[in-house]
Amino acid sequence: MAEVFYDMTHLTTDEFRELFTSYRKLGWIDYEYEVLDENNPPIQPLLDAEIILNIQAGNEKNYFVFMLNHEDEKDGVMIGFGLTYYEGFSAYLHLSPKYLKELIEKYSLVSKATDVENLTAEQYLIKQANDISMN
Repeated sequence: MAEVFYDMTHLTTDEFRELFTSYRKLGWIDYEYEVLDENNPPIQPLLDAEIILNIQAGNEKNYFVFMLNHEDEKDGVMIGFGLTYYEGFSAYLHLSPKYLKELIEKYSLVSKATDVENLTAEQYLIKQANDISMN
């Protein structure tokens, strides 16, 4: 299993919204929410327009991760968007691995892992495989 998280803190609200709008049709959405109690049922899936209006830069639930051989997810990119007016509720855009390089370049994303700062995703995965086989 490999996960590589990328820093998105430099993106503006407009860039986050543009990212969602541009790539939404290329992937699929799922949601995560905190169930407060039985009297407060979870929010039903939101329209794309509602998600876009709720995306804000600086939300601590915004994140970008590339996953490979993850036990609970398909291989690819997952972008989390914390939603401003729905606390405890996040939308996740899932994309094919083929978009990773394009997204990194377009949005100047940098890996958060200190030992892979200057590696491409391919180089990182090769390094991970070599490290595992040497142990």
